[in-house]
Amino acid sequence: MTNRMIKRKVFYIQLKLISPLSVSSGEDEWTDSDVLRDGTGRPFVAGSSLAGAMRAYLQKEKHESCLMGYTGAHGDGKMSSLFVSDLNFRKYEFTSVRDGVALNDGKTAITGSKYEIEIIEAGAKGQFFMELTVREQDDEQKMDSEIASIFRGIQKGEIRLGCKKTRGFGECRLTFVNCKTYTSENYLEYCQAYDRETDKNTENELDVWLAKVSEKAKMVHIEVPLKMKGGISIRQYAAKKNEPDFVQLMDHGKPVIPGSSFAGAIRHRIKEILERLAENGTELPYNVQKIIDISFGYVDGVKACASNIIISEAEIKGARSLTMMRTGVSRFESAVKDGALYKEKTYVDGELVLRLAIRKGVMPEDEKWILGILLLALKDLQNGFLAVGGQTAIGRGLFENNGAILIDGQEGLENQMIQESLKNMRVSGGKKA
Repeated sequence: MTNRMIKRKVFYIQLKLISPLSVSSGEDEWTDSDVLRDGTGRPFVAGSSLAGAMRAYLQKEKHESCLMGYTGAHGDGKMSSLFVSDLNFRKYEFTSVRDGVALNDGKTAITGSKYEIEIIEAGAKGQFFMELTVREQDDEQKMDSEIASIFRGIQKGEIRLGCKKTRGFGECRLTFVNCKTYTSENYLEYCQAYDRETDKNTENELDVWLAKVSEKAKMVHIEVPLKMKGGISIRQYAAKKNEPDFVQLMDHGKPVIPGSSFAGAIRHRIKEILERLAENGTELPYNVQKIIDISFGYVDGVKACASNIIISEAEIKGARSLTMMRTGVSRFESAVKDGALYKEKTYVDGELVLRLAIRKGVMPEDEKWILGILLLALKDLQNGFLAVGGQTAIGRGLFENNGAILIDGQEGLENQMIQESLKNMRVSGGKKA
């Protein structure tokens, strides 16, 4: 039985990075993880990576039918109806090196855990194409709905690219979407389908496609407005010539706090809260370590689980730079250490919005207690009881309330959700591991 092709839809898409992007080439010539580049030296994201992120968001296994193809259990199946091109960036001057080090629960560096990765900085603009082939037996309306869902996933920050996605990297926003349809009536125009950049009269159809989404979001989104009570110390060790010895972490010329710094502090506080609840007789749904693993992910040999809490990188706005000269002092002799004089550049009195998301799973009760315990830690952060970054012993990394917590855009829900979470823990005691 024939299944003729009746039309092609070619999408021209532009986007902008909201956070840094790390797409590794597998090479380590300049850093531990160099950015993937084409023959001209321009960074790009392979179409296979884009397609993989999209398919994962649609939550379709390889044997499940969807517009991206499938392999049936009995040898049947269908090739993908959607072609996804590489994501190409317009310039390549916006790459930089991001360094870091893994810390233990005592905020001490783990030996041998220092690393450097090359990143594409936030603000970079790129473009890519998608081509949808529609055949006689296809459900075109369902295909359009899945594509619209993909667009909404990108706009909501639920589809991210590259590595370190759960700790702030790879977030982007669509800025332009245009779809042109080619049938037997205008097939000659198809030869110019991928020549859109020179078309100045092309209409932006982004809002039209977003309006086609009917399903609910796949994550719960939280926004926490914060104001710095003092300075922040997230050091960038790859200092340049004539700069201070230690400088605050920067991206596209702006001071930032990476998602990994927030994640470390919040994870540690949640563990403390859970241990205190257990000591007071609260029946937890699982043991403390399993709750931490479910919430923040883990790697144990060949076993691994992605974090169910996604924490975005936060840009600090309105902050003042402050450069100071400091020296190390021996705590035993109360005297200056020889050769310990250094210069540091920090930022003070800024504002930021911490954005987080929690995956919606197949068990709503798990989603509730993860959200409730997370909100308890965020309350501590908002009230200045939880510090982030380095030099917290001298008052760095503290914040205060700068507005209401928003949960999926709504105010005033956090107290109710915390109560529901604690109630859910008590009634779920039989699930202890």
